[in-house]
Amino acid sequence: MKYKNKILTATSAVALSVGLLMGYSNPVFATNSKTTAKADKTKDSSTDKKEPVQTSTSYDLMVKVGSNRNYGVYKSIKNGEPVKKFASASDYQYAHIQSDQRIKTQHGTYWRIYVNGRKVGYVNQNWFTRNKIAVPKTVSLVRNSHSDFAPEDAVSYVTNHMGTVIPTQDITISEDAIDCSEPGTYKVKYSYGSAKATVKVTVRKSTKEGVADADSVQAKPFSGDLKSWKTYYGSSSNYVTKTDFAPDKSKHSYTTDNSNMTFKTRYFQPVLLSVARDIKDDDYINRVGHIPEGIAISDGWLYSSLLSSTKISNGHIVGYNLNHLTNAFNGQYLLDMSQKEFNSYVKNIKVSPYIPIGHGQAMGATDKYIYVVNYDNKTLYKSNRSEELLQIRKSDMCINKIWTFKCWNGSDSEGRYFRNGVVVDDHKMYTTLYNKQKDQTEYWKFNRKGDNWYPTMLGATKTGIVSNTYTQGFAYDPKNGNFYLAFNDVIAKIARDGEVKDTYQFHTGREIEGIAVSNNRLYMNLAQRAELLESTEKLTK
Repeated sequence: MKYKNKILTATSAVALSVGLLMGYSNPVFATNSKTTAKADKTKDSSTDKKEPVQTSTSYDLMVKVGSNRNYGVYKSIKNGEPVKKFASASDYQYAHIQSDQRIKTQHGTYWRIYVNGRKVGYVNQNWFTRNKIAVPKTVSLVRNSHSDFAPEDAVSYVTNHMGTVIPTQDITISEDAIDCSEPGTYKVKYSYGSAKATVKVTVRKSTKEGVADADSVQAKPFSGDLKSWKTYYGSSSNYVTKTDFAPDKSKHSYTTDNSNMTFKTRYFQPVLLSVARDIKDDDYINRVGHIPEGIAISDGWLYSSLLSSTKISNGHIVGYNLNHLTNAFNGQYLLDMSQKEFNSYVKNIKVSPYIPIGHGQAMGATDKYIYVVNYDNKTLYKSNRSEELLQIRKSDMCINKIWTFKCWNGSDSEGRYFRNGVVVDDHKMYTTLYNKQKDQTEYWKFNRKGDNWYPTMLGATKTGIVSNTYTQGFAYDPKNGNFYLAFNDVIAKIARDGEVKDTYQFHTGREIEGIAVSNNRLYMNLAQRAELLESTEKLTK
């Protein structure tokens, strides 16, 4: 993970003038009319000055990490005391927290917080998770002389003494990279100030892992000649651009040309879950949204991967509890609903830290975990490089474990590098790609035994399913044993051996950004604003 621009998050929260520590930007002090000291009403003599009751300092926006500790959120801080509690901070534990003002009093330090983009109030600094590096205990790497592992990819977040998220490039890591060519075990140490952590990184021994036979599989014929558009031309009713939009107020219904499937709106997602700012003034850690990429649905929760730029491979995964968020429209009104409604609503939204998610279109979810493949969107399909599979805890949306896996046809001279996949249980993953050299769409299964991932080619379809666009979503129907591939306004149902069973042509003009199967129905997420739609029909063989 590399950064090209300096990020005004953690270090922008650090006050040079008061000697806290160095940072990228200074707080705004009284000379700029944004720092105030409210003194005791009794006038001090020149020889007996009293400490100010409170001192306020403004900052550039920064990201904080909450906790489950029981602290109140208050409307304001006056005369050194918090005023009018209206929320419990623990309700915001898994939200995206930002701050831009600190108030120091004689009894504590308080920060003004924004929750999922909404200005809320003031909370004691002790509520934040401070001086912590969140990393998994173990990382397990496939043996591959063509790949290294970047240890910073294991970091969910790092916070300083004020609970502010630090850019990963600012921490000290004992290893620059892990060479995966030979088996071995490393203890990688991470540190920032008093925060320290260690990850056990193992390069696995097997030389056979990841080596498969793709030549014995015969591709199934297909002559559907399906086509889509190259540039989107549609959007939801009230979405103009990423900076010009209003809430949608009516549901959509899209039926295929041959009337074999209909999708209807299930849930409009917020465009942003961070403070709305001009994108050129924003940064990647602060910003949550606005580009949806992939989805998984599990136990009534929608999990969506979000990027703030298509040029990066780090982003956020956001979970929405659709068991409680039953109204299709209310997610668009986080800034407008009453505070009481907001406090209840955000308990059903979880936002991950800023973590590696690739391009976000290879996901899955099981009982306890979300999975995402952190792949490089620019790497060719025939690469022999390894790919990272992140296991993320549903409970706190942090990385629990990382594996790498590889796929070679016989040897490293012919690799497979996947951009689309779906994890269906904690030991099984399906992937797909279009093999341009062989002019076929391939379907693969990976089985995990211990920490080793073994690929098997299940089938193939001759030619690409859609000739003029990329795959935008991939799902597996475990009940009926079918794959679903999504393109822009086209979905195909495909048997495990590659036989195309059915196709579905829509005319939304919007990009499909992920599909998923749950409760025997198919879901798709559309872009130009993020909108989850559900099939009215149950899936069949």
